[in-house]
Amino acid sequence: MLESILLFRHLNLFAMTSLKKEYDVHKGLLNGHQVHTLSSTSVLEAVQEQTADLLKESKIIYVLHDPCDIRKPSAPKMEHIGKVLSLSKSVVYGYKTFNSVAVDISQQGVCMLCHTLFSTELPNYMSQESLEKPTLLSAEKQALVATNEHINSAVLYKKHLRESSEVLKSANPTVSICHISDREFDCEHYFESITALGDTCITRLKLSRLSNEKKTVFTSKGKISKKIAYRKLVDKAFKNKSEYSVEVLEIKGKVHKNVRCVIEWEAYFLNEKPYTVVRISLFGEHKPLFEQPMLLITNQKVTNAADAKAIYKGYLLRFKIEIVFKFLKTNLGWESFQVRDFESIKNLLAIGFFLIGYFKELEAELKAHPLALFLCQLANSKGKITLFFLLEGLTRLVYFQEVQQWKEENNITNEQIEELVKMLKE
Repeated sequence: MLESILLFRHLNLFAMTSLKKEYDVHKGLLNGHQVHTLSSTSVLEAVQEQTADLLKESKIIYVLHDPCDIRKPSAPKMEHIGKVLSLSKSVVYGYKTFNSVAVDISQQGVCMLCHTLFSTELPNYMSQESLEKPTLLSAEKQALVATNEHINSAVLYKKHLRESSEVLKSANPTVSICHISDREFDCEHYFESITALGDTCITRLKLSRLSNEKKTVFTSKGKISKKIAYRKLVDKAFKNKSEYSVEVLEIKGKVHKNVRCVIEWEAYFLNEKPYTVVRISLFGEHKPLFEQPMLLITNQKVTNAADAKAIYKGYLLRFKIEIVFKFLKTNLGWESFQVRDFESIKNLLAIGFFLIGYFKELEAELKAHPLALFLCQLANSKGKITLFFLLEGLTRLVYFQEVQQWKEENNITNEQIEELVKMLKE
């Protein structure tokens, strides 16, 4: 099965099996209906063993945590399928995943660590909002909460924090681990959990987060109110400030030149525990690049501009996990599966997560192939030979062959295509 997935570069069982018997064998392997079956647990344990071994000599490891939706808008009958947001922010059918990957900035690449598939329609799923009113939960769900068998993003985040830390320290007890997270995980309980593990964190804060600085509040009659209020972090003046320039910066496909980066930082306390907040503002030649600055919180010591800049650069590593998601969806078909039972889906996605960890080894072999440079040039790689550009080049070659076949079948000439292109440009 693994050979077939690598050959076809997707997880669609129908497309990579020519006989019904072969399809039934693959499906039975996934859904547990055979004597010898796959288990997502054993697959992911192999992922963690490989990562622990690859990074056993690392001094500092950044662990990136992020959810990723699996969108199946045309598949309402899949088992336990829930609701997720489409790219246009509309509600569609789909599943949710929570994922963690490891990065050592002294090495190239990303190492897989933890992956969990779940759904809002699973019997043990409970939102954080529902947990705040436990009396409204059914007796069955209250029992699940009492035994810690319920799941949601918050539960899985803490699970991944603990697991990733344990896996990496099992191979190297002295390694420094820094957990990178987005605004969804702006919560002092998470920060305290990370500190309790002996790790550090860099988390993006919500713009609504209040500072420790009190502000004066006036009543409707113009008198000073006795009510205690605090300024928002995004609005207040910070005690420390530095800035540097970036000659060229690309943001969402748009290139900006001579960008001025202003970094501010100061001590911050939550539940009487010390942290540092770093605020980053980016300015173009004439105006800010974003309406609001970025706020980051860390339990690391920040004593100077270099430390503050390192916190910002650490958070920017988050783009690497987004590339992983894009790769899994584009090149391993994380959203192309057609099996319907939840167990098979869980195992298929785990296999995709497993395989991406071995692409580094495949990349070395593929680079030696005489057609590698040609394929990468076809993908506009600018001289780079990587697995990403190899697969992109292959994809473009396939598209070209499909167009050629379509032209032959429909007697379409090059002149007709050129005429059509010319009309579209006009």
